[in-house]
Amino acid sequence: MQAQLELTPLTRLAVQCANGASKSERHFLDFVVNGQSLWQALGKRHDTVSILCAEYSAIETLKAVKRLLLEENADLPNDRRSLFVCSECGDLGCGAITAVVSRRDKTITWGNFGYENNYEDWIGLDDYSSVGPFTFNVAAYESTLYQALDHLENLKK
Repeated sequence: MQAQLELTPLTRLAVQCANGASKSERHFLDFVVNGQSLWQALGKRHDTVSILCAEYSAIETLKAVKRLLLEENADLPNDRRSLFVCSECGDLGCGAITAVVSRRDKTITWGNFGYENNYEDWIGLDDYSSVGPFTFNVAAYESTLYQALDHLENLKK
């Protein structure tokens, strides 16, 4: 059975912490698969936002979409691609939720979800073993991701 990918707008609210630190407000699109929020399942515990974040560079967001479409090289070793990144800066060094994205005929599959950064070989897979894999119809998948770029542009206006 093929999975349904939808994108849902979410906001990470700004917070002023008691220790003087602060967290910036972020507007991003959550990956919702078959009605399940992947941010809830994967990204929330690490205070991450999806790679589809309105406050991040449009050029970097386009590259991120192209990585998910397999039109750009993966951003981490072992052909892993980021889905959720640091909510403050988007840097992979702060930690990211990643997956292996593969294409076969007219389907795209996301699987082997994990938590990693770009300076260690370690990938935390155990906490995410119950999530996925998800297989999407290529045409619907591509359409959804390209629509995300338009949606994010509208959020910036």
